Amino acid sequence: MKAGSAEWWRARYAARGRQRPRAGGLELKRITRAALEIVDAEGLAALTMRRVAEDMGVRHTSLYRHVASRDELLVELVDHVLGEVVPGATGRGWRADMEQAAGEFRRVLLAHPAVVPLLTMGQLLGPNALRGREFGLGLLIRAGWEPGRAVHIYLTVAHFVIGTALLGTGGAARGVEERTAMTELFAGLPQYPLVRALAEPLNLPDGDQEFAFGLTALLNGMGDPR
Repeated sequence: MKAGSAEWWRARYAARGRQRPRAGGLELKRITRAALEIVDAEGLAALTMRRVAEDMGVRHTSLYRHVASRDELLVELVDHVLGEVVPGATGRGWRADMEQAAGEFRRVLLAHPAVVPLLTMGQLLGPNALRGREFGLGLLIRAGWEPGRAVHIYLTVAHFVIGTALLGTGGAARGVEERTAMTELFAGLPQYPLVRALAEPLNLPDGDQEFAFGLTALLNGMGDPR
């Protein structure tokens, strides 16, 4: 079965329920933490089972009790990163709470740019991912949204965060130099009069400003629970 699929996670949850920790043995959290350190420093290409084992000072065969392959390690790595997301209640209503949770989600993703593309490789079904779903859905339902509407709002916001993180960490990310170059490019293209006229404002907003504007517009467009 494919690592990260619903079937794989079903077997994974069942196995974890039966597994008993060994005194002094490896823990999955230690393995994924070591993997994340490698990926943050050197990128996904540097991540191998042997490299993780070397950095941990253990035999690579010791890892297979927890992850049977690099693909499985990548799935667990994503869920490990999602465990860093710590949303909280603002006390200012459901919109403010969703803004805080979405901002926290984005903060964690931007802190681990090499991991972000992995979020699109399959469904997010690990324990930390489901904890996030539980929090977001609970927040909306307690605010008075009916369950079906709460699901749509939660998924729309989550996908918006992931999409903006992909743009902010991939080849489409725009730094100061890239923005300046784009402004100069637009200014020299008379065949696109509006793009030329708006060359400077088109390149003024940074990623944080674009995210805040988009999220506010998105949540305001949801209206209020009836």
